[in-house]
Formats: sequence, C-alpha cells, structure tokens
Amino acid sequence: MLSLLGFSYIAFSLLALAMFSHHREALGFAPSDKRCRVLSITGWFGLALTYWGCTLLQGFAYGSIIYFGLLAVAGLLVVITLSYRAKFMPYAMGLSAIVSTILLLIPSAL
Repeated sequence: MLSLLGFSYIAFSLLALAMFSHHREALGFAPSDKRCRVLSITGWFGLALTYWGCTLLQGFAYGSIIYFGLLAVAGLLVVITLSYRAKFMPYAMGLSAIVSTILLLIPSAL
C-alpha cells in the first residue's frame, strides 16, 4: 500500500505541475500548453493506475475505500510540499518513484 501512496503522490504532483503557477514556483519557468496537457494526462493516468492497483490488491469494495484514503493523504502531502518547499517537489517525486518501485519489488510490502 505504501507503494501506491507514493505513486498517487507522483500523480497528484503531476496534476499540480500542470497548473501555471505551481509549475513556475517548482521549476522556475512557465510551462507551454503542450507540456501542461502532457502533465495533466499523465497525472490522471497515474491516478487511474493507482485505483487499479488498489482494487487488484483488495477487491473492489475495500480497494475503493483504501484508494480514497490514499488520495487524501497524497493530496495533503502535495499541498504541504507546494506550500513550504515548492522547489523540492521534483526531487520528492523522484525519491517517491524510487522508494515506491523498491517497495513493489518486496513481496511482503504488498
């Protein structure tokens, strides 16, 4: 479940970076329209994959409940990151990707 939390954090971060002001604060430059579309589509795709992972592991009923809990925690983490350390967001996304991938490879972490 922690790996799914990391991936939902990445997905929410991508959706946040699709917004002009968040992108400018985190990366230091304004995004193009094409970049905003790519970030947005990738973020929604990541959230869909996270939902698929939750339902695959826990079934439809419990997976849906766990999914919305993960969304709440990941959304809060993105808001805190953007509020206090916006420049740290790309590094946090990379760290989250590495840790989440490692957790996927550990069978007992599922």
